[in-house]
Amino acid sequence: MEESKGKEFILMIRALWNEQKKREILYLEALKMDGMGPFRRLLSQGHVSAILFQKEIRGVYDYFKCFLNDKELVDHNQIAARTSVQMLENVNGKEEVASCLKKIEAAVIQLYKSLGRYLEMEPEAQRLMDEHLVRTSEFYEMLCKYESGARRSYDLTAAA
Repeated sequence: MEESKGKEFILMIRALWNEQKKREILYLEALKMDGMGPFRRLLSQGHVSAILFQKEIRGVYDYFKCFLNDKELVDHNQIAARTSVQMLENVNGKEEVASCLKKIEAAVIQLYKSLGRYLEMEPEAQRLMDEHLVRTSEFYEMLCKYESGARRSYDLTAAA
């Protein structure tokens, strides 16, 4: 990987890892909220996937690291973690939680799409990132359904 492309890759993979860390924190905080009911299963799956994806991203990063002479990925972003938790502090109900989580999923999807061009020569890393993208897109779609559940109930209320 050429040096300028390597520096861009470093920034992208760090950004992706940090977004996955935010996902982990947000899903965990959402799990702690009351009134989530059956939505808890999706929240639990999102939390576990964020942890797994971070580990796999670290593996890809470590594979390239020897060529990039870069430091470890570490969780030193406590401010971002607090900001992530604050996103959920004023939400009520699963529809608003889904809306909040959907935003972070959209950001993660964009990062995966951007990262793809850096991994063209590494089919195994590309395959792994593509799997992450597919799974994250599935979470995004499920969250859209939960979010729109609120609109349907309001539509029914307005019609009555």
